[in-house]
Amino acid sequence: MTNRLLNKDEAIPEVFYIFVNQLNPTTEHNFRVIGQFCSAAFLSIDDQDFLKKYIQGSIRYLPYEPCRMDQLAVSPFFMTAINDYRIEYDAEVFREKHANLIPSRLSALYAFGDYESCKLVSEKYHWPLNSVERFRLKPHPLNRVAKVNMEHISLARLAYRTASLEDVESVWQSYWSGDANCSFNLPAPGFSRRTYESGTIWEYLIEGTVEHLDRNQNVAPNT
Repeated sequence: MTNRLLNKDEAIPEVFYIFVNQLNPTTEHNFRVIGQFCSAAFLSIDDQDFLKKYIQGSIRYLPYEPCRMDQLAVSPFFMTAINDYRIEYDAEVFREKHANLIPSRLSALYAFGDYESCKLVSEKYHWPLNSVERFRLKPHPLNRVAKVNMEHISLARLAYRTASLEDVESVWQSYWSGDANCSFNLPAPGFSRRTYESGTIWEYLIEGTVEHLDRNQNVAPNT
C-alpha cells in the first residue's frame, strides 16, 4: 500500500478533517454507531466483477448521459437546473479518459488535510465548524487518495452558468492535476467581462475507509 497521493508527489496526510453532517440519518448512524465512513466504491469491492474494474480503473459511475436537444435557446432556469450535473459529468468524463485511477467525485469521501482549511471553508461557505471531526485512513492495499482544489469547482459553477467555455478539457486537466489556482474571463454586469480567480482551498478525495480518531477522547479538532 502506497502512502503517496495519486496526482501529486506528496504523502497522504496522517489525519483528515471532515465536516460531519449529523442531520443526515445515514451519516449520523455511521458516525455514532460505527465510527467510520467508507467511500462508495469500497462498499462494493466484495463483488469480484466490480473489484476487477476498480483495479483497472474502468468503473462507470455516471448515472445519466446527455441526449439530443431540439431547443436552440435555453432559459436562465435551465442553466441553473442542469449546472451542477454538467460540471460533474464533464469532470468525470475527463477523469475516465485521462486519470482513471484517481478517486471519482461521485464515489469518494471528501476531507481536508488540516484544521485551518476547515476554518477557511466555514468562513467562506458558512459550514458549521463545530461539526468538524478528525479521522485517519485505515490501511488497505486498494486505498486511493488525490489532492484537489475545491475552489476550482466553485469557480467552474459560476463559469458554467454564465459562459460557453471553449476549452473544457483544460479546465478539468487543471483540476485533476491538483493545480492551485485557475482563472476564467467571464461575462460581468453591464455587458462587460472580467477575470475571476479561483483561489485555493485544498481538499482530498478518498477511496477507502476513514475511522474517527476521538471517539473516546475529549480532544479539540485542531490539536
